[in-house]
Amino acid sequence: MQVSDAAMLEALQCGDVDGALLIAAALDLRDEKAPVHRPTVLGAALWYAERGLPVFPCMSLSKKPYPRSHGLDDATTDPDQIRAMFGDKPGANLAIATGHRVDVIDIDGLAGHIAWGNEWPTWADAGIDVLGTVSTPRPGGLHVYVPATGRGNRAGMVDHVDYRGLGGYVLVPPSSTTTGRYCWLTKLPDVLP
Repeated sequence: MQVSDAAMLEALQCGDVDGALLIAAALDLRDEKAPVHRPTVLGAALWYAERGLPVFPCMSLSKKPYPRSHGLDDATTDPDQIRAMFGDKPGANLAIATGHRVDVIDIDGLAGHIAWGNEWPTWADAGIDVLGTVSTPRPGGLHVYVPATGRGNRAGMVDHVDYRGLGGYVLVPPSSTTTGRYCWLTKLPDVLP
């Protein structure tokens, strides 16, 4: 059995849910065993900002912005502001504001993959130019990075699939929650649209 994200998606598209679950479990096990260099949150924040993606901190192990912060409205690409925001928050999670350089299709687990695959068997069928993908802590969760469209957020593109555009945000690697971490599956290009 081939163990890759492409094999898992292919199994889903062929209706082999059991096979997709086995591949997903093998991928999770592989990720847990692999030695990984984890960048600091500050280093990652500066990396995203260099690519034009506005960043801001969220509370440790959470998707929520810090109390008494302005959350999404604090998002910036300015290195000095980023150092100030993250300097006293070593355990912070890292979020990017969507809708500027990238939007994100948020697929919530296996049910989302099945619903998406029933609607659009391939990304090309959906007319989507995938820039990068991130596995999320939710089992089978996936963030699909696409060029920004200028549109806002949309819940329920199909069952268990949401869209994050202008006015939205997502956690990005190396963030984590109590159920797991965010990991790049296919990296963003150095130069974004």
